[in-house]
Amino acid sequence: MFQPKYEHYNVPLMRDEKIIERPADQNTITKRYGEEAVQFIRKNKDKPFFLYLAHNLPHVPLFASQKFVDTSLRGLFGDVVEEIDYTIGQVLHTLKQQGLDKNTLVLFTSDNGPWLTFKDHGGSAGLLRDGKGSTWEGGMREPTVAWWPGTIKSASVITDMASTLDVFPTIAELAGAKIPSDRIYDGYSMVDLLTGKGKSKRNIMYFYRGAQLRAIRKGPWKMHLFTKTEYVGQKVQRHDPPLLYNVEHDPSEKYEIGKKHPEVIEDLQKEIAQHQATIKPVPSQLEIPLQKN
Repeated sequence: MFQPKYEHYNVPLMRDEKIIERPADQNTITKRYGEEAVQFIRKNKDKPFFLYLAHNLPHVPLFASQKFVDTSLRGLFGDVVEEIDYTIGQVLHTLKQQGLDKNTLVLFTSDNGPWLTFKDHGGSAGLLRDGKGSTWEGGMREPTVAWWPGTIKSASVITDMASTLDVFPTIAELAGAKIPSDRIYDGYSMVDLLTGKGKSKRNIMYFYRGAQLRAIRKGPWKMHLFTKTEYVGQKVQRHDPPLLYNVEHDPSEKYEIGKKHPEVIEDLQKEIAQHQATIKPVPSQLEIPLQKN
C-alpha cells in the first residue's frame, strides 16, 4: 500500500459503459482526468454546461505521474496534491482562455477528512479531531474554495456553515431551474452567501453514520450522541448525557462543556426529536440489486 504499483489493482478505466483500460494506469489518472476536463470545456463552450471533475486521488493507494514525483516536501501525498492543483489550474486557465471565467462558478471541496489508518498517505486534518469515517470535526469538516471572478469577491473568507447538500439547490437557482416540490430537500441555496448578499441559510447539520444519527451541530454547538474512531477497531460509544462542544471556540473538540450548558443540550435534543419525526425510511440504494435491462 505504501509503495503501490498500479498493476496490483485490477480496476477498469471506463468511458460511459465501455472499459478502455484494465488495469487502469493510475500513475497517469490525474493527468488524464484533467485533460478530459479541459476538452469538455472547449467542446461545450458555446452552451451551458455542468462539469463534475471527481479526482479519485488523493485516496489511497497514491499515484503520481513522473513529472510530479518527488516535487513536494510532503512526500508522495504532497506530490499527488501538487498534481491535482496543477490540473485545477489548467481548468481555470481554460475558462479564462475561452472567455467563460466571469460566467462560470467553480467549487472545489472534498468529501471527508484524512484516512488516518494510512498515516502520512492518508492526509491531515490539522487541528481538527480524528479523520475519515468519524463524526468528529476531522472526519466531517472540509474547506471549500469558490471561484467566480466579478461575482465572488477575491480573497474573501466565509466561516458560515454549509454542506455539499447545498450544491444542488445553489446550482438550480443559478440556472433558473425549478426543482420538484413533492419532496423535502436537505440543502439550501448558497447564492446569497457566495455573492456576499447574505448569510448562510443553514444553521443546523446532522451527522449520520449509515442510518444512525451520531451528532448534531447548531450554530457553534456540536453535540455527540455516539462516537467512534473509525477503521481501527474501536467500538461505538454511546454518550448519556451527550457530549457538548463549542466548535467555534474549540474546533479540536478537546473541552467537553455539557455540564455548563444543560440548556443547550435540551435545545439540541428538541431539534433532534423534530428532525426524526420528519424522517421516512427508504430502501438503501446500496442494497438494491442492479436490475438488468
